[in-house]
Amino acid sequence: MSQQELVSYFKQATMEMQLEYERIRLRATEDPGTAGDEGEENWASLFRKWLPGDLQIATKGRVLCGSGEATDQVDIVALSASYPHGMLVKKMHLASEVMAIFECKTTLKAHHIEKTIASASRAKEAIYKAHGKEVIYGLVAHSHSWGSDSSKVAEIISGKLAEASSAHVEHPNNSLDFVCIADLGSWTLRTEWDEDYYGPGVVSYYSGPAFVNLNGKSGTDTSPIGRMVTYTLRRLSYLDEKYRGLASYFGMSGLEGIGSWATSNLRIWTDFNSKRRHVDLFY
Repeated sequence: MSQQELVSYFKQATMEMQLEYERIRLRATEDPGTAGDEGEENWASLFRKWLPGDLQIATKGRVLCGSGEATDQVDIVALSASYPHGMLVKKMHLASEVMAIFECKTTLKAHHIEKTIASASRAKEAIYKAHGKEVIYGLVAHSHSWGSDSSKVAEIISGKLAEASSAHVEHPNNSLDFVCIADLGSWTLRTEWDEDYYGPGVVSYYSGPAFVNLNGKSGTDTSPIGRMVTYTLRRLSYLDEKYRGLASYFGMSGLEGIGSWATSNLRIWTDFNSKRRHVDLFY
């Protein structure tokens, strides 16, 4: 498979997600519950296609820690290859085998961002306390509620991410890892340590989509879904080295794009309101 073919596959995946959004939206007012379930299945199907084949994708339920603490309800979980098949249909997912958690929205709104960031922070802290492991936590959506000016919408979302993270996240590792809006762009967490450039402390921010003019129409420099999957693979390779080869191949394709970010949205961590001191650095 050439790198260009990989890029074209994700363009196709993005188009399919947009068509599904139009179909689901036609009936959403009649039955929002069914519309939400269909949206989740769209994303679950995509993760089954594009995340490593040994991961097991399950929908709905809560993540149960060995301590007895359970997370808020989640939409999709990616479970390790060793997860017992008999437990896949159960709706209490064993935290020790959870690799990634995904919240799904059909049309993303501001309160979804804040609620997901708060849930992600609580879940990550609980899983780490009980099992000493990190997990990936992402928010995905077919579309959004902020209108058609892509650049302005990107600024709004970047601001909401920074605002909600400041209010709900007390350790860099407990941050929401990414937001992917299929028809707009992806925001991915970056955590750096560079005293010469930033001064003392760890710095975190979200690298948002870069918009370019494509045939007279503004768009991102790469597929939002391709960028999200490539970032997720890279993050998975930090959790388990067996995914490094696949993550490297996707990274070479250019699917992550060039990204963009504003210094006003930087968060500098000089002290953590958590007993956990280790910080994972992601560039």
